[in-house]
Amino acid sequence: MSFARELSRRALSISLDTVPEEAIRIGRRAFADTVGVALAGADAPYLDVLEAVLEYEAAPGQVTLWGRGGRRASILHAALINGTAAHALDFDDCSTTMGGHPSAPVVPVVLGLAEALGRTTGKALEAWIVGVEVETRLARGLLPHHYEKGWHPTATLGVFGATAAAARMLDFDEEQTTTALAVAVSMASGLKSNFGTPVKPMHVGQAAHNGIMAALITRRGMTANHEAFEHNYGFFNLFNGVGTYDADAILDGWDGPLEVLQPGIAIKQHPCCGSAHSAIDAALSIVAREGLLSAGAIEAIETRTHDRRLAHTNRPQPRSGLDAKFSVQFLTAKALTAGRIRLADFDDAGFLTPDLADLLPRVSSTGHQGTDAYLGHVRVVMKDGRVLEDSASTNFGRGPANPMSDAELGEKFLDCATTRLGLKEAGDVYRGFLELSADSQLGPLLAQLSGGRR
Repeated sequence: MSFARELSRRALSISLDTVPEEAIRIGRRAFADTVGVALAGADAPYLDVLEAVLEYEAAPGQVTLWGRGGRRASILHAALINGTAAHALDFDDCSTTMGGHPSAPVVPVVLGLAEALGRTTGKALEAWIVGVEVETRLARGLLPHHYEKGWHPTATLGVFGATAAAARMLDFDEEQTTTALAVAVSMASGLKSNFGTPVKPMHVGQAAHNGIMAALITRRGMTANHEAFEHNYGFFNLFNGVGTYDADAILDGWDGPLEVLQPGIAIKQHPCCGSAHSAIDAALSIVAREGLLSAGAIEAIETRTHDRRLAHTNRPQPRSGLDAKFSVQFLTAKALTAGRIRLADFDDAGFLTPDLADLLPRVSSTGHQGTDAYLGHVRVVMKDGRVLEDSASTNFGRGPANPMSDAELGEKFLDCATTRLGLKEAGDVYRGFLELSADSQLGPLLAQLSGGRR
């Protein structure tokens, strides 16, 4: 039996009626968090580029473009735009299993289809769980090699999460789900070489778009090789390589805890690459103990993070605000001198302040190969001779071991959404997501997301 069929059977075994209530609660929070960061990312200029190329006005649709001034587009175009916006700020939720961002490729799919087809909240939550389980369980058998080889799992695995979620929203049976997943094998893409550029968030929009596309063309009769994963020229051998994956690890354990519960979904506290969060948190521990440090009083800063994390965050001279999100040097220096990392810190015109420009050449970053791949260490040598240091191990965000409260998540949502929706409506929308019932229609709430800049 083909791998795609085995995977589809496991995906179809998930039902909202049998999942723990906690998974449903996490899903509501994931909807709110993903929409919030997308609203904050809706200003990204490359979204205008995408809209211009798509000529959305020539193909009007039923799906709201979040934070894009009341515009609507087709299901496919909206998935591309909203998915890209959801990852534009690199502030979306994380999965340590996936080595990436589970909700950003999936939430635009389920909310878009719910809005266009009139599906209930319960259906959307069920589809979100299915999508996240598929993409994260694929990661169980493919990572870390898949990531270290240079693929962007949020995209290359997220497309299968998006496809499985779309299949559930469309009530596919086993045969249709199998075919859609096989179609999606030829739609997987996303390279780490484009981290730090607008193409990285577009990977996510593309995954959402391609997942819906795979499902919709399957519904119209498209066929594919059901052995597209395990084929000699299939996904496993081409994207990973012979001997570097474990298909059994992907298919085993589906009768155990859901991935959304254990190890769970982690919500980002800092609006930048998760691989730098340990260094940021170590720096913030120093600030909590010593107070803010003056850039002019610092002789040198040293950071040590895992080689796997340093590989794409070693950017001693970031060239833009987006590039700075992936610079462990910039982020550590900013945390030490400002005491927090904010969305406003990555404005292209002002991200590199004179004091940071002077300090960055004195920041050195090295890697380690310790067993804790999330451990980061920061050492600061002050010009008065003091040496300040601390360590932190941050698993890409705040997960079940250190969860964000609803109030803390609400603060993040307001920070992200107020510019687009206004303070009162942003608060109403956030509460609306958390109070969704399984039988409620999502359309009225989603219609509130169109907002323009306030």
